[in-house]
Amino acid sequence: MTDRMKQILTLLWVAALAIGDPASAAEEKKALPEGWFVTESTPKLYEAGLDTENPCEGNRSAYLRSLHAIPSGYGTFMQAFGAQTFRGKRLRFSAVVRTENVQGWAGLWMRVEGEDPKEPLAFDNMQSRALVGTSPCKRYEVVLDVPQEAKAIMAGLMLSGTGKAWMGTVRFEPVDASVPVTNLIAERPRPLPAGRIGGVWFNAEKVDSPTYRALPQPDGSWKDNRAHVVSLVDGNRVKGTLANQELNVTIKAGGPSTLIQGQWGVDPVFIELGAEKLVMKKGIHSRELVREDERPRDDGRCIRYRVAGGVQGSDYLDICGMALSKNPPLLPLVIAFLTNDFRPLSAQLGGVIHPQAPVDRVAQPPRVNH
Repeated sequence: MTDRMKQILTLLWVAALAIGDPASAAEEKKALPEGWFVTESTPKLYEAGLDTENPCEGNRSAYLRSLHAIPSGYGTFMQAFGAQTFRGKRLRFSAVVRTENVQGWAGLWMRVEGEDPKEPLAFDNMQSRALVGTSPCKRYEVVLDVPQEAKAIMAGLMLSGTGKAWMGTVRFEPVDASVPVTNLIAERPRPLPAGRIGGVWFNAEKVDSPTYRALPQPDGSWKDNRAHVVSLVDGNRVKGTLANQELNVTIKAGGPSTLIQGQWGVDPVFIELGAEKLVMKKGIHSRELVREDERPRDDGRCIRYRVAGGVQGSDYLDICGMALSKNPPLLPLVIAFLTNDFRPLSAQLGGVIHPQAPVDRVAQPPRVNH
């Protein structure tokens, strides 16, 4: 059996309307497949159940029907699951559907969500090819790309207005690029999620600061404005040249902390970003900061890390947006961290300026030149 077939069969228990043990008609109506549920624009407009008498395929289908004769609102029979398995892939959701006396429209739908649920990454509800009236059993599909930043996928059967619709033999399967997407928002421009470390911005397409920029190349490497090139190898190792120094570090993200460690030039490098502490070490230089507070800013959620017991003006660093995610773009994150300074702010500004004793301007009046 191929790996692809194994993956498809593994997913079927999550999404398919599988054949179960015989049950009474009343029990069938109540026993929805595991993981599936009904949502609606207004409560008690729609209901879902299982039909063992007239399935399109197999031994049973799920149905969604309106409970009122006046066509108002919508209902959906749906499920939601994490996007991890499908990130970077093209996903096809298909099912055999039929309708009866639909006044309004019915169709399959799928939605891919990222960090902001209000801004879906991809969506289609078949409204442009909707099912109306009474239609026979036929397989329909919705196909969407799942970006790397995707968090969740939702899919199901929608009924807007009155009538009844059936859905059976559900499949979720990755497909290749020869299968066109049906995304209704494919052409809508959307900003990529961004992160910031100090004054260095980054996302999956660039690293940017007032004096530094790095961009991805066709071969997958990244090249900066100083003609230095770094690459991600083995999934978690960054190698190449950065700031005229050979770089070879590994990165670990997704756990309680993000770790970057290895060699940069002649110096060992160690960075640990945790919920309560940030440590940055390169050779003899180091910054050890603790979480001060979380603050909403124009660039989204930020956490300020400051030297323990520090006051205004002491060493600190702001970490924002995707830099705090458990699934950041690894190579841009590494570049953004390393292009920040490993020295405390006082050293970056040319050393500590010692305070001077206040001048007694009464005892020592200013000199007047004649």
